[in-house]
Amino acid sequence: MERTSEERLLAVLSHASLFFVPVIVPLVIYLMYKDKSGFVAGHAKEALIVHLALAVAAAIGTMLTIILIGIVILVFVGLAGAVYAVCAILAIIKAANGQEFQYPFTTRWAQRF
Repeated sequence: MERTSEERLLAVLSHASLFFVPVIVPLVIYLMYKDKSGFVAGHAKEALIVHLALAVAAAIGTMLTIILIGIVILVFVGLAGAVYAVCAILAIIKAANGQEFQYPFTTRWAQRF
């Protein structure tokens, strides 16, 4: 199925928001397109789950730095963030080409919603 340029752009924005406004952009796109385009909604949902997971892990790590265990968690979050940044770039390329993309590890969560 051929994707419109608008659908591809919105899917790209969902993933690219990891670098400028994570969580909010994919959430808004998902809510606006969940009934209009499965392609856009799928990409937005995948991006939203990843962004939420990283945000929650970073928040927990930040709070736990008080007892020093958070430093270990923040290092892990930093490494996971780097891996997911590379995945986001791959997702942007796939979305721009009108293809589906699923992030490793978080896809099962995204499929539940």
